[in-house]
Amino acid sequence: MRHELPDRDWHGSHHPWTYRANCFRWWDTDIVGVNFLPLATEMRAWLEGRGELSLPPEKGEGNRGSYYNPYTYSGAALGAIFSRLVNSFATYVGSSSSDHDEVDAEIERLRLYNEILLYTARFCETAIKQLLYCTAIPEKDFNRMALGALLESPCPSCKKAKDKQPHSISLVGTLAHPFHLCLEFEHCALDHMALVNSLRNSQAAHSDMQMLKVRTVEVSKNQLREECDDILSKFVHLLSHLESLEQRMLEDLIQKGKSIMVLKLGGLAPEDCNFNLVPGQPFIEPPKKLSKAIQI
Repeated sequence: MRHELPDRDWHGSHHPWTYRANCFRWWDTDIVGVNFLPLATEMRAWLEGRGELSLPPEKGEGNRGSYYNPYTYSGAALGAIFSRLVNSFATYVGSSSSDHDEVDAEIERLRLYNEILLYTARFCETAIKQLLYCTAIPEKDFNRMALGALLESPCPSCKKAKDKQPHSISLVGTLAHPFHLCLEFEHCALDHMALVNSLRNSQAAHSDMQMLKVRTVEVSKNQLREECDDILSKFVHLLSHLESLEQRMLEDLIQKGKSIMVLKLGGLAPEDCNFNLVPGQPFIEPPKKLSKAIQI
């Protein structure tokens, strides 16, 4: 069964944002890298058979390459688990059916399908949150959000105001906006994420799920192959959009980091390193004692 994309319009507004100091990895006062892994980029390459998945180095004071983005570590772990699931799925549907029991085959179909569906949604959530962690958007505004809320949810500021109808915001659209990716997200990527989220909620995350339907082993395997191939092909397409966002942010931060280090190597004192880092805009050395910047 092929799952159709939802037919809907997205109305979540996109708020302006800036980076915070945690967008970089630091060694003392030196920038040593960007504080996230391109999780979606690597996962897409791995699923297409042209790359490997990275594991970030363990956290530690003496480890110069350490990340301190919690979603990078959880995303890498989810990616590793997901890769095992995909390998298990491929091995199972490609194995001989003569040695399998009909009931066991149907149970295995449900298990693999549900776990693959669940981890596609979880992986998307984490890949998005590791990017949000690098922004000045408060972590409390997104750390408990599931995928659906990241796509569109009531504005948290309006929710706190009495007698005020909150407007909708899209944190995913907010991330994409400064890189001119809004249209491709609103007309394609968000629909794919909404489908994954809907299927996860209806079939894998709560009390509802597909029913056991004992048939021949081959029929159960064929259904598993068809449904998982459909989910994985849509997931690969979704990852291509997240990859665009990751690569734009990565390139943006690499350039900003290099510019900052040039100034620091030129003698700029740490107390003067107050920068308002705007995504998608060239880094400009600010005047000293800039009051509205972030201290890094």
